[in-house]
Amino acid sequence: MSDSAHPNDSSDGSTPLDGETVLNRWLVTAVIGLFLFACFYTLKLAVDLFLPIVLAGFLGFLLTPVTRWLQKMGLSNFWAPLLGTLGFLTILICLFAALSVSLARFEPDFPLYLDHIQERLAPILQTVQRSLPAIDRLGAWLNPGNTLQVNVRGPSFVENALKSAPKFLALLIIVHVLAFFLLLYGARLLKKLIDMIPGVPEKQNVVEIASEIEQTAARYFTSVTLINAGVGVSVWVSVGLLGLPHPLLWGVAAFLLHYIPFVGATGGILAMALVSLIHFDSVAYALLPPLAYVFCAMIEGNLATPFFLGRWLTLNPIAILLTFLLWSYLWGVAGTLLAVPILATFKIFCDRIGPLRRVGLFLEHP
Repeated sequence: MSDSAHPNDSSDGSTPLDGETVLNRWLVTAVIGLFLFACFYTLKLAVDLFLPIVLAGFLGFLLTPVTRWLQKMGLSNFWAPLLGTLGFLTILICLFAALSVSLARFEPDFPLYLDHIQERLAPILQTVQRSLPAIDRLGAWLNPGNTLQVNVRGPSFVENALKSAPKFLALLIIVHVLAFFLLLYGARLLKKLIDMIPGVPEKQNVVEIASEIEQTAARYFTSVTLINAGVGVSVWVSVGLLGLPHPLLWGVAAFLLHYIPFVGATGGILAMALVSLIHFDSVAYALLPPLAYVFCAMIEGNLATPFFLGRWLTLNPIAILLTFLLWSYLWGVAGTLLAVPILATFKIFCDRIGPLRRVGLFLEHP
């Protein structure tokens, strides 16, 4: 007589989970979800606290190769990170000063662009004006009461820039000071952290993970920044030679926008095409500046990025878009620029941690 099948055995030989185990798994998943939700809520609520720390960490990764090169040149462990952070701060101040000057020069020309738009859209505007009486009668029928309309003029760009300048400068200084101390004492802090971990194999694993993350992240941030700088300079020179006004503004915008994959380059090309069509009378010649931008973006996407980064850190486009939406919601413009670096750092971390390797595989380019 054959043995009867166990009541908990399924037909395929696997043992089904009982109700208590399933319930425990659902509870663990719910707790993890609530924990992640609390973390993101905290990041949004305390943005003034966490944003400088994150920016300082990324700046430290970016300046690590520069600091090591300065140390090889003979500078001490104190002067190498100090000179690196001060040099980067000087470059940023000059960059934003040039950007502010370009925007301030662009602001008086804005009414001229509106006049050009009105001239180009004159037939459509005339049609709309002929329809205004009917639209007014419809509005009066829908809203019988008389409503007084008041147009309030907001502050200009220069006024907004002067108003936010102290906060921006304070953030810039805090980030660079934190980055300087991370470069100066980062190795000592890591050593103290390793001393707190019991067991020689665990210590060695942490050292290897930290070293790989530092090297890979430094390579990524340095390569992406240099590539974006090359795109910005190329756009600056090309549109300047083609006669588009304010070429430095377009170059800086291209440099910043290329930190945002897909969306950034597309938005920059569309904005340049609109301004070029307004500025130039010839439609054929007006297409040359945006085509030059497209050419620079194609060189960056098909030659520069694959050559310097290869496929070792290519990211899933869906994950990039979701990360872009998340961090732009949490931290606004700063989160928009930091979305991809945060995702790249998270993927580096996942690739080196056993339980998170499946997440790292999901983040890879399909």
